[in-house]
Amino acid sequence: MARPPSIPRRKRIFVGTEGESERAFAAWLQQLCNQQGQSVHLDISLGSGGDSLRIVEDAVVRYRERSRRHGRFVDGCVLLDADRLRRDQRHGRNPETVARSEGLRLVFLKPNLEGLLVRLHPDCENRKLSAHNVEAELRRLWPEYRKPASSHALGQRFGLEDLRRAYRHDKGLASVLKVLGLS
Repeated sequence: MARPPSIPRRKRIFVGTEGESERAFAAWLQQLCNQQGQSVHLDISLGSGGDSLRIVEDAVVRYRERSRRHGRFVDGCVLLDADRLRRDQRHGRNPETVARSEGLRLVFLKPNLEGLLVRLHPDCENRKLSAHNVEAELRRLWPEYRKPASSHALGQRFGLEDLRRAYRHDKGLASVLKVLGLS
């Protein structure tokens, strides 16, 4: 009797997030992976807030705990708003060393998640916005936007091609999409 074909084991990838908005973005990435037939499971960890170092420290604790409980991850990253990093570093709070010690990559959303959402719109992929005016610009482009946007709302608004267009101008985003098999 022939064996039924085995189902490939999904690659587990850890994604630490700063808040609900970044968690919804990661959940949308999972939806895109599913739609594209990628055998990937994003283990999304919601941060407890604070500065970037605190967020990464919390992510490391969860990464270690989930690795111990469910086995090693294939890859891992933490999504952080870039606009907070300089201020945190000025105060001696640098998350990069902590992340690197655990093998986690930091992916800086420039200047923040709302800035990335602006760049997902057609003809906006190369825009450089300050954190000060990014939310107003996003509301101009997407009047229905409410923070935090759900993964469903992101999926209704954007598609994989929007993400691919934007990643050509964003090394951090490009690295995530490559790991997920979406580039």
